[in-house]
Amino acid sequence: MKQLFFICLFFCFYANSQDFNSIDTKVRSYPSYLSAQKLAQKINTDFTTNRAKVRAIFTWLTAHVKYDLEAYNNPTSKRIRFTYRSEKEKQQKLQQIKNQIVDETFQTKKAVCEGYAQSFKRLCDLLAIEAVVIKGYARSNSADIGVIPTKTNHAWNAVKIGTQWKLIDATWATGYAINHQWKKHFNDYYFFTKPTELLRSHLPEHAAWQLTKTTLTKKDFANQPLIGQGFFMNKLTLLTPKKGVITKTGNVTFKLKGLSKNDIIGYAFKDTPYGKKAHVTFNNTIGSFVVNIPKKRNNALYLFINNEVALEYKIR
Repeated sequence: MKQLFFICLFFCFYANSQDFNSIDTKVRSYPSYLSAQKLAQKINTDFTTNRAKVRAIFTWLTAHVKYDLEAYNNPTSKRIRFTYRSEKEKQQKLQQIKNQIVDETFQTKKAVCEGYAQSFKRLCDLLAIEAVVIKGYARSNSADIGVIPTKTNHAWNAVKIGTQWKLIDATWATGYAINHQWKKHFNDYYFFTKPTELLRSHLPEHAAWQLTKTTLTKKDFANQPLIGQGFFMNKLTLLTPKKGVITKTGNVTFKLKGLSKNDIIGYAFKDTPYGKKAHVTFNNTIGSFVVNIPKKRNNALYLFINNEVALEYKIR
């Protein structure tokens, strides 16, 4: 995965609409199993519904597997070659490679996104729960805005609960990097994330896994501002500006639907030691405020809602 991390404030705790506290507490007391089979057996013993079992998988991976920051910063290119006589044999050998990734994840308790995603899929397979690994493009900072992706750089999952597919990213739920160190921080937002919200940062390689009525193009994906879970927590709608790249200088008007008069809006530019409070005017539920964009180019603008980074723009 090329770009993994939001500015750390994006990783605020997001209260899931469902209460999984009892499942999380039980699973966090599990030992650090050395095989997916043993973990699957334990989960199958303790839980009866697929929803609970999927939550248990998610919680165990985020609690016991550390993101391999060294592997992320120092990627190695490994070419795997094999021969096969039939499509069946090809798929068997590909599965063996995936199983090796899972085995290594359980043995070392370290992984990059592929290890998390393949481990999640393997555990679902063992529990007879339909799941897939989604390959795609992830955006995590202002440098990604306006850049149309050409090569996949991330992997996450979809899992079928009843008749519905749900989206999960155990990698981004595990923590974040700060000052070149990994900080463990459980983030519930990436469990059953709404497809329209996840598309702000995750674009599947195959459009079918967007799981939305309309298809988002690579260009439209790249041109969005970065929107964090703090934005969606407040059930806001961005009215303007909808493009993530700001090219003009001087006053730019921002409009958000769903703001309340109790919300505190602030903003800051990249590399500035302090931020400013925005003066918000209201027309019913639409809040408007003006930000004076400096002449300095190659900059970034962060918008805060109640002290959480909710929007990020590139200034070019």
